[in-house]
Amino acid sequence: MNWTYFEILRIPELMEKIGTLKFPFENDKRYVFVGCGSSYNLALTVTQVIKKFRIESEIITGGKVISFDYAPQCDVGIFISRTGESTETVQAVAKFKNKGIKTIGVCCENNSSLEMVCDETYAFDFLHEESVVMTGSFVALLQFFIGGRNISEECSQIIEESQSIIKGINLKSFNHFVFLGFDEEYAISKEGALKMEEMALQCVEFHEPLEYRHGPIAKLSDKSLVIINSKDAKFEFDLSEELRKHTKAIFLGKNGDIDIEYDNGLETPIKLIFTLLLAYNKAITEGYDPDSPDKLSKSVKIDTDY
Repeated sequence: MNWTYFEILRIPELMEKIGTLKFPFENDKRYVFVGCGSSYNLALTVTQVIKKFRIESEIITGGKVISFDYAPQCDVGIFISRTGESTETVQAVAKFKNKGIKTIGVCCENNSSLEMVCDETYAFDFLHEESVVMTGSFVALLQFFIGGRNISEECSQIIEESQSIIKGINLKSFNHFVFLGFDEEYAISKEGALKMEEMALQCVEFHEPLEYRHGPIAKLSDKSLVIINSKDAKFEFDLSEELRKHTKAIFLGKNGDIDIEYDNGLETPIKLIFTLLLAYNKAITEGYDPDSPDKLSKSVKIDTDY
């Protein structure tokens, strides 16, 4: 069975299960998120969104915490790991506890190492994924942190629209993928680039939209495919029109190739679906197995005993 594809297509089902569940942020507390890889990108997206709602937060990699014995001052540390086994994230918990900071784990497995060390844990075992690359669980956890309503129908619609658009793209003709966005849209662009890199082993970039003209555009060619995760700014739309004179650009925003109106970042879970399907289809086009990418594993475990 092709697990990656299945786990993307089941996103509407996952949204039904998440439903109206939402992490109970408190406006009088300061939060620090810790994660690695996709979990870092997830937390980066969340921090950008919740700041708009006056919730103070920041993000740090587990690697930085354990490398420099550093834990920022805060009220709550939130540790995200899909499997609950990533070495840096699990070991970072102790650094926060040593400062008297409350620790909360968020993962997709029961009885994980993360659950064993955190003060409390949200373990969504129904988000378990067989594939190496994090896909549907990313979207569902993002919705858990910033949502609070059932968006399963919107997800089904975006899957259908995305499949239709991707079917019309000759993916074999592109070998350079650029993802653009501001703020939380930058964060999901970073995650989109990672998915394309992990699944399809492609050359990728991610930038803020207007920064793209300031140097990186020099690499643009007719083999580049640009995805703009828009905040519905006129300058972003103008950039997409400019890029289309040279290559193919996909505009995800109001009146775009997929019409997703900007909503203070609350729309980011559904916006990411297109990129997941794009990366999966590019991998298949190139003959790669997206379920088992070369050199990757579901959990990164490192030796810290020295």
